[in-house]
Amino acid sequence: MMKNIFVKADISVIVFLFVFNFSCIAQDTVKQTRVLFNGYVKDMQTVIFQNIKNDWTTSNLIHNRLNLTWLISPSFTASASMRNRFLYGDMLRTFPGYNKTFEQDNGIIDLSKNIADQSSFLLNIAFDRAWLGYSNDKFQITLGRQRINWGQTFVWNPNDIFNSYAYFDFDYEEKPGSDAIRFQYFTNPTSVFETAVKFNNKKKFTAAALYRFNKWGYDFQFLGGMVDQCDYVIGTGWSGQILKGGFRGEASYFHPHKKFADTSGILAASFGYDYTFKNSIFLQFEALYNGYNDTLNILSLGQMNNNSMSAKNIFLSDFSFFLSSVYPVTPLINISLSAILNPKFKMYFIVPNVTISLKDNIELSFLAQIFQYYGKGNSSLSANFIFARLKGSF
Repeated sequence: MMKNIFVKADISVIVFLFVFNFSCIAQDTVKQTRVLFNGYVKDMQTVIFQNIKNDWTTSNLIHNRLNLTWLISPSFTASASMRNRFLYGDMLRTFPGYNKTFEQDNGIIDLSKNIADQSSFLLNIAFDRAWLGYSNDKFQITLGRQRINWGQTFVWNPNDIFNSYAYFDFDYEEKPGSDAIRFQYFTNPTSVFETAVKFNNKKKFTAAALYRFNKWGYDFQFLGGMVDQCDYVIGTGWSGQILKGGFRGEASYFHPHKKFADTSGILAASFGYDYTFKNSIFLQFEALYNGYNDTLNILSLGQMNNNSMSAKNIFLSDFSFFLSSVYPVTPLINISLSAILNPKFKMYFIVPNVTISLKDNIELSFLAQIFQYYGKGNSSLSANFIFARLKGSF
């Protein structure tokens, strides 16, 4: 078994070296094309506990990302990105099945694999971008694993039907992609019509169209289609300014296509407002209504990653409220404090964060996610996650 692991690891290293050497050769010898290569390496220590006086669960994650983009010609572009994650510590033993969440791949092609998977450590390699695009002055076509972002708000996105993301999965800034084909037609500089079709790992398709345009200083959008061959969806969204602050929102209505005549549809809607004061304090508010009654178990580690989310059920059901404040203490130090409240489930979430820029391409951050149940009993719904992360980009 270990021999197979090392063989797979060696193959991955060879592929990386080939790609890296190719990019260098291309930059030096092929004048007509440009090959761009970048990425980052992060080391993150995690501590989890319910009560600080009781047992702690600790783990360490080394997260490497590699991005390769080939500007083939003025019209054609190809891009691929991969994630390499090495996790070790108590978390794999404490949470049975957590190792399988690393291999979750919602695409029609499985591009995520645990090449080393033991009781105390694992190594996962995953490709979350691999696409070819063609564009001209009027339209753009993209084929492959890509990010299709139709959301307008920041925390919860009912319009993001192709690849929803989890707010608490902060270590995955790029967010997931979809195996899809996307067509965009730009009717004028401020309007676009687009349609996309994706297939998931259950060979179910999501197909939808969107029209976005600008009117009265606002960007409006309307969309419609089918999600996972299960629900018809219609939605709308907007973004603009009011009272010198950003005002945005979106809503989607999902209705089972097999029960089209009844009233079993689900509405999800969010809106938000943000404002920057003269002293650089940034305030952000957002509210969500989730009409899906079969709510998420938000404290499940499997539910807190992006592969488990959907626009139809993006958070706890009923109403939730988000408030955040960000302040640059110095040009190199940012502090923030965010909070989420869900009155129905009597839960609140507090997320303090400090980010320090050590150099142009190196930053250190300390972040906590404090989940607390303020009802009577059921203290098992409370948990505390503490993170310390060092990130270097190249």
